[in-house]
Amino acid sequence: MVFLWTSSGHSIHVKIVHKSASVLQLSVENVEAHRQRHRLLLLELVTLFCFAVSVFLFRLTVLHALFILPIGILVYLYSNVIKSESLVLVKDFALQCSTAFANGTVRNSLIPMEYVHDIVINEVFYNLKVIFVLQVLTKGHLFRKKPVITLLQQLKPALASLKIIYTELHSVLELQHC
Repeated sequence: MVFLWTSSGHSIHVKIVHKSASVLQLSVENVEAHRQRHRLLLLELVTLFCFAVSVFLFRLTVLHALFILPIGILVYLYSNVIKSESLVLVKDFALQCSTAFANGTVRNSLIPMEYVHDIVINEVFYNLKVIFVLQVLTKGHLFRKKPVITLLQQLKPALASLKIIYTELHSVLELQHC
């Protein structure tokens, strides 16, 4: 387990869950997920308190609509805090990317290895700054509309984290360059 940071400065854990000659399972965990959810919950409670004060003290019913939007946004943000992202690479089968949210939902995507051309670290513009991301270059007719797929796109690990993940992926892959 290695303690590293994201490109925005948040603390993450990068750990190799399982590694063999043909299988690699990596996990990138958001250390600050609990703190982020707590901060959003506190902000939501303050918003609800302000709503209650305005309704009961000032008898304002017009402000109902003004408080629905911030509460809706806070609930959305609260449920979309990223807990962890993981990669499972089975050498001759597929690469699975999973994103686990703090509310318990998990999003998975699977890229068959026959469509993987290479895995690279690329620099991209994100929020008016340059960050590094891990990307899969795809080939074949299945990925014609989306030839580049970004891995670990929610937590956005920093370059030091990406170098570790990149070397581990390539040690299992041993890609044949055309």
